Amino acid sequence: MNSTVFILDDETLLLRTLSNALRDEDFRVLSAQRVTDGREVLAMDGEDVELMVLDVKLPDGSGLDLLEQQRKSGYSGPVIVMTAFDNPESERRCRQLSVDHYIRKPFDLGEILGLVQELTRGNGIRLGADGTGSR
Repeated sequence: MNSTVFILDDETLLLRTLSNALRDEDFRVLSAQRVTDGREVLAMDGEDVELMVLDVKLPDGSGLDLLEQQRKSGYSGPVIVMTAFDNPESERRCRQLSVDHYIRKPFDLGEILGLVQELTRGNGIRLGADGTGSR
């Protein structure tokens, strides 16, 4: 069975582009554009999610709030957080929530695809104190 990736981002073009690129690499993709919709998707089909790719700032909340809820519910898999806003508080929360990589928008599609492939193979990257990913 293919690895399942959950993507939460409110930018339609980015969500569609990333979802299609991951499907082209044989990943199963679940997605949502709002935190409330993401909670519903994960409640119905989240047990198979192996990796989450989450935006920080969304119209109805934060992807970090969704991640915090999922961590409390037992999700221990890898997470990539993406944001267009540099924010030390978000980076601190990412470290607290064991985020594997914090990536700033705009990003190279190949870079995030490489991270997804690496993290789903178990070659984890953990967010360092400086906010960058490291092995």
